[in-house]
Amino acid sequence: MNDILAPKIPTEILGLLSEEPRACVQRLIDLFSSSKRRPADLSVRYSSSYPKSKLGAVLVLLYEDSGKLRVLLTTRAKTLRFEGGQTALPGGMFEESDKNLVDTAYREAYEEVNLPLACPHIHTLGILEPHPFRSLAVTPVVALLTNPQILNSLKNEKREVDHIFTHPLKAIIDPMLAAAEPLVVHGSDYWAFDTKYHNHQDYVVQKLGGLIYRMHCFQTSASPIRGLTADILIQTAKAAYAENTTYERFAKYQLKTFAEMDALLKASVAKGTQTKAEQAS
Repeated sequence: MNDILAPKIPTEILGLLSEEPRACVQRLIDLFSSSKRRPADLSVRYSSSYPKSKLGAVLVLLYEDSGKLRVLLTTRAKTLRFEGGQTALPGGMFEESDKNLVDTAYREAYEEVNLPLACPHIHTLGILEPHPFRSLAVTPVVALLTNPQILNSLKNEKREVDHIFTHPLKAIIDPMLAAAEPLVVHGSDYWAFDTKYHNHQDYVVQKLGGLIYRMHCFQTSASPIRGLTADILIQTAKAAYAENTTYERFAKYQLKTFAEMDALLKASVAKGTQTKAEQAS
C-alpha cells in the first residue's frame, strides 16, 4: 500500500495528461510538497489529538476524461444506518491493521468498489486538512488515476454501496459546468430544489456554539453531492484550479478551518462535561 508521504510523481506521468489536468495536478503536487503542508505533518498535528477510534479517511480519486478532471463517487446503500442513500467518497474508519490514514482510504476503496490495491496506475498526491464529521476527524487522501480503464472493473459492495458514478471536478467550483452532464431529473427525489445545478442551506450547529454551517448541494447524474463530501471536493477543486467558487462559499461568521472547529467542539464537550459534574455534585 501507499506511504503517508506521497512519492514524487514521475515527469512522464504528468506528460500523459492534457494541459488543464496537468496544470491542476501540478498545483496539487506543489501544495502537498510545501514545507507547511507535508502529509506527515498534517497527520501528526491533527490526528494525534484524536483517539484512533475517531479517525477516518476518504479517497479523492481524480482522473482525466476528454481533457477534464473527474472524481470517483459512490451512493451509499440505503440500508446503512448512517448517511444511507447519500453521496460519498470511498472511505471509512481507521483500523489497527492500517499503517496510516492513506492505507485506510485505499483499503476502504478496495472493499467498497473493488479499486485494486498497490496499482501502478494510481499515484498518491497527498492529503488535505482533516474535516470534522460528527465526532470524527476525516482525512481526505488525493490521488491520480492514469489508466481510466480500471474504472470499468469496479464493482460495488452491495452492503455498502448502491451505485458508482463520477462528476467533473471543476463543476464543484462552477456548478453551471454540470449542464453538460446527464443529470437527474429536476424536481426528482434526488434533486427536489427549485434551483438547478447547485443549492445551499444554512444550519445552526448547537455543538459549535450556535454558529452557522452552510451545506452545499450539487446536482449530479445520481445522488447529490452534499455536506462533508461537498466540502472536501470544494477544497480540492479550489486548490487544483486556483480559482474561487462562483457562489458564496461560507455563511457569515462560519468557521473555516478544522483547527477552529476542533477547538470550539472540544470546548463545547468540556463545558458539557463540567456542567454534568456540577449537576451531579
